[in-house]
Amino acid sequence: MHANDFHEKPFDEGTLTKLRIFELYAREWLPVFLSAERPRLPKIHLFDFFAGPGTDSSGQLGSPLRLLRQLKHYQERGGLKRACVEVHLFDESKEKTSQLKENIATHGLQLPDLTFDVRPLAFSQAFRNCERILEDPEAAKLVFIDQFGVDHVTPAVFRTLVSSPICDFLFFLSSSTLYRFHDIPAIKQKIARPDDYFHVHRAALDYYRSLLPSGMRYFLAPFSIKKGANIYGLIFGSAHPLGIDKFLQVAWQSDEISGEADFDINRENIRPGEMLLAFEEMRPSKISAFDRELEHLLRAGLLVDEFDVMQVCFEHGVKRQHAEPVMAKLKREGVIDLDFRVPDVRRSLPRPIRHHRRGP
Repeated sequence: MHANDFHEKPFDEGTLTKLRIFELYAREWLPVFLSAERPRLPKIHLFDFFAGPGTDSSGQLGSPLRLLRQLKHYQERGGLKRACVEVHLFDESKEKTSQLKENIATHGLQLPDLTFDVRPLAFSQAFRNCERILEDPEAAKLVFIDQFGVDHVTPAVFRTLVSSPICDFLFFLSSSTLYRFHDIPAIKQKIARPDDYFHVHRAALDYYRSLLPSGMRYFLAPFSIKKGANIYGLIFGSAHPLGIDKFLQVAWQSDEISGEADFDINRENIRPGEMLLAFEEMRPSKISAFDRELEHLLRAGLLVDEFDVMQVCFEHGVKRQHAEPVMAKLKREGVIDLDFRVPDVRRSLPRPIRHHRRGP
């Protein structure tokens, strides 16, 4: 199958999950830069490097039209006039680019307050053409790279993305790409059996973390998607705590058990309603591991404010809200005192955690 034939067929449930996550994140991302009367930045650039024709054969909306649908909500409220918004939609197929333009018009998404950049370009050329925009510190950027199983996100491309100021990205990993992580010696040691995709995706994330410049604070998170017998993945990246916070909120909407897959990735056989039961075996292992680590760090006096707590949340891939039970417990025990229930990612000055005594 040619890479560009993918969108011509009806989207399967895994593809719809991926598209929903992208659209939900775009919905969360846009208000950060468009909701204020005076926008934080004068320019906003949105990129879809594998846009396709915009719909599948049954008329389901693809990523570019979902993105434009969210922008239309802001146009209806006058929000798009608050900044210069440019949408870059690329595909190497001229036929699909032409079809995309038709679909944009047919669905009433040729929004007058937007600047459109819709061109038939292969990824390598399109990315090179956009590097100057990505480097612009006066522009906010959101990048979606649905690379259809081809390894376009090379280490060089990845480093360009993470070094781009005010730039969040989501890129897609095919099952074949993930499977090749089996052959990396350091990853082989972590994999108990060949079908353990959970460890492969975590290891893939560790690999991309290893590409980050030394000492750089950057947030990455995965989401796995099951399509038939294959597992695919999304990698999300942001330099800002608010970016990773919004992605994790979206991810946990899609997966109430672990926040990182559209299937039982940890093989725990727990249904969302069962987590309300007061049994430890009904608590997902990911949340239990986070609780233990957070409690240990708080008892040891190693976390001094709410930003420190959020850092632990983000490292474990859980929401800020997951920290509340542990902090409430230790406050009742007199181990800590604090003036907040849930860490607030939007505060410029973090609220402190006061340590009265250290636990065992």
